[in-house]
Amino acid sequence: MTRQDLLAALWHGRDPFADPPAQLRPLDLQGWRSHHPFLEQAVDEFRPGVIVEVGTWKGASALHFARMLADRGVPGTVIAVDTWLGAVDHWADESLFAELATEHGFPSLYRTFLANVLHEGQAERILPLPLDSVNAAELLRLRGVRADVIHLDAGHEEASVAADLRAWWPVLRPGGLLIADDYDRLGGRFPGVTRAVDQFCAEFDVRGPWPLDGKCKFMKRD
Repeated sequence: MTRQDLLAALWHGRDPFADPPAQLRPLDLQGWRSHHPFLEQAVDEFRPGVIVEVGTWKGASALHFARMLADRGVPGTVIAVDTWLGAVDHWADESLFAELATEHGFPSLYRTFLANVLHEGQAERILPLPLDSVNAAELLRLRGVRADVIHLDAGHEEASVAADLRAWWPVLRPGGLLIADDYDRLGGRFPGVTRAVDQFCAEFDVRGPWPLDGKCKFMKRD
């Protein structure tokens, strides 16, 4: 599907980057593992038409995907799914809470994300979808949107990750790739992520998972 197809399916033809504010927020690409080797390998090996990133924060990894698509001449689109309201760890950790940039008691992180995409000139390759993970997956399913690659970096609690995996698996095309962040078999900061991924992979007979430096990837069988 082209970006225009996705706009029609998900935004009723309205472009979320139309009519930007006269003054954008400064560029702020703070993130974690946004240039991981698995991301580059996904673009090189799958040449994806549709990438879905679930949990995009300020957009650093979504922008990395977009630049790689552009550099390789792949006419793909990154659907960036997030509420931009933060997860439990963003509200529990004071330093992360500050990054939500609350205005009148409400997070305004979405404005930072939009500004970053516009500063980087990638509005034609990225399409935000400001919904929670489960509802976003249901919308894509209803609209017949299938992903070639899914990058999952949303909630970190075991139940949340398990729910995300089950919600997004039907959206991933047969033979497609799922990359999960914060995966660490030595425990790490978010052991619930690893438990949820391992249980899901065992239940659904996937190809993988293959771990590397805080992420893992696995494939849906054809």
